[in-house]
Amino acid sequence: MRQIWLWHHLHRTSAGTAMTGRAVVLGSALALLLNACATKKVPSLSDEQRGKLDRVGLFVVDIAPEAEIDGPTPLGGVGGGVLGAVQGMGIGVLSGAGCFVTSGYVPPLCIIAIMTPYWVGRGSVEGAMNAMPEGERRVRREAIVAAIADVDRQRLASAIYEEGGKRSSTPTIMPPSQAPARAVATLTYRDAAAQGIDTVAEVTLARLGLERRPASSSESGFLKPPVPDVNPMLGLVAEARLRVVSAADDRVVFEQTYVRRSPQDARFAEWARDNAAAFRDACDAVLHALAGEIAAELFGAEQPPANHGHEIVDES
Repeated sequence: MRQIWLWHHLHRTSAGTAMTGRAVVLGSALALLLNACATKKVPSLSDEQRGKLDRVGLFVVDIAPEAEIDGPTPLGGVGGGVLGAVQGMGIGVLSGAGCFVTSGYVPPLCIIAIMTPYWVGRGSVEGAMNAMPEGERRVRREAIVAAIADVDRQRLASAIYEEGGKRSSTPTIMPPSQAPARAVATLTYRDAAAQGIDTVAEVTLARLGLERRPASSSESGFLKPPVPDVNPMLGLVAEARLRVVSAADDRVVFEQTYVRRSPQDARFAEWARDNAAAFRDACDAVLHALAGEIAAELFGAEQPPANHGHEIVDES
């Protein structure tokens, strides 16, 4: 019997050790995978690729950017009240679940759960009071939509063209042209080769709009959860895509997406005030920053004025 017990004990011990070892191995593998993902570098053009660009033609795809406009909760006070009630209910339900899981050993969770009707009522009132009237929201949204529609996409390519003269590599940069308003996958640039262009830098302004920024939690705490964020802080976001294409055979040499965000935050009404003046100014600044980033990708780092070595062809 002792031999059987000893064998059983050793078997359980070795199995437990094996399971622990597998857990350690799996944990280590997961940590390495997460670390690899976190340290993964964004691909960029190599110096060798830049050296083969030769005569570069800038083309902007004539397709309107996707307008993504976050903003106040729709339906005015009604929408704000509903959002506040849902948030209050969520606070109560989650606290109740926490109280149940901890068997009541965390009293604050149980207190908050008991106060669920208060959170629902408070959220409804504050959400309704802080919401922007629906009519005003629609008018201000139309101002932002109009500002996005007014953006001259050709200016992005023109800014890249101007920035190209300040960079370290030495391709010949042709003036910007407009690509046909077709799906990018169907575009062809073989005709550009007949114009003396070796490489096409195709730029698409893919996305433009306002996105929600993280709300401050300084006013929240125990028994004072954050109020419904029915009129959030917003920031401008712009996304551009670059494709480097060989004009001889339409082969894509390089492709990358760039995203820029405005440093300033503002409420929806502030972005839309005075025919969306603040939005238009921020848009100009963000597009110029995008142009600098794309120019650095194509033509290298910026050089002092005395060292600008590009040949810029002016066909005007």
